[in-house]
Amino acid sequence: MLKDCQSGGRFEGTVLITEWKETPFRQKPGSFLLFTCQDVSGMMSGKIWDPKPDHLFWLKEHDVYRISAKVTEFKGTLDLTVDDLTPVDEQDVDWTALLPSSPYSAEELEARLQNLLSRIKLPQWQAFLNCILAPEELGTAFRQAPAAMRMHQPYLRGLWEHSVLVAEMAQSIGTFYPEMDEELLIIGALLHDIGKIHEYSYGRGIAVTSEGRLLGHIVMGVDLLGKYIAAIPDFPADLRMKFLHIIASHHGRYEWQSPKRPKSREALLVHYVDALEADLWQFYQTGQENPDQEWSPYVRSLERYLLLK
Repeated sequence: MLKDCQSGGRFEGTVLITEWKETPFRQKPGSFLLFTCQDVSGMMSGKIWDPKPDHLFWLKEHDVYRISAKVTEFKGTLDLTVDDLTPVDEQDVDWTALLPSSPYSAEELEARLQNLLSRIKLPQWQAFLNCILAPEELGTAFRQAPAAMRMHQPYLRGLWEHSVLVAEMAQSIGTFYPEMDEELLIIGALLHDIGKIHEYSYGRGIAVTSEGRLLGHIVMGVDLLGKYIAAIPDFPADLRMKFLHIIASHHGRYEWQSPKRPKSREALLVHYVDALEADLWQFYQTGQENPDQEWSPYVRSLERYLLLK
């Protein structure tokens, strides 16, 4: 792991190279390569003093490499001087070893997801959820995708974590209001961000896709879920409308790119719990980054300092 590197030692392992550039020498002909790499433990800069033509080709075509390098220190910062670099085939890449992931294990998230799904009794809902969340293409993407680039859960399994927490919180609060449709509430909370499986890519870190920039996860989510509902025989039309309204309105405000404002109890609750869970994650993450501090640095996204103790 990169975090285990020590000055004067060696690093042998697999890394994701996220940035690189060819830099000319100042006082002699030729050039060297500078790069930034990461694994799940952290990031580090590195260099290749004597690049080969293959290196330039590989860095344009591949992301993940097996490297052998000496660990050096410059102005108090560790970096890597690479002796050998070999691309790793994408099919052989374990992304969980290279990208940050949820602090919740897959086993725990799956158990909590199944507990929520056990409350769903309507056959049409069960058939719909089996299409979306079964561990096939969609279900796998739901369990692997990040929830955001920066604002909350920007790591593998982040969407899964956020969705389960929002659904658990909404279900719990909903018990105080017997007029709530519990099944609609749980499913709307679980799938409110499903469009993010297409909004983000997570190869060289997390990036917004072209589809994400042009449409956004709300529009993509309504479109995706509407198509799957249409394939379920005898799906109640009123439930379809109420469910898609939750997805369309979960950002709550037009200035937050919400096509609609919440107009049902279930949509209103999902909106507020979604925002609450995302903000509480920022308290958690800021505390993790400042473990010995009573007060956080200024958190720009929340526009305030946070009390951490």
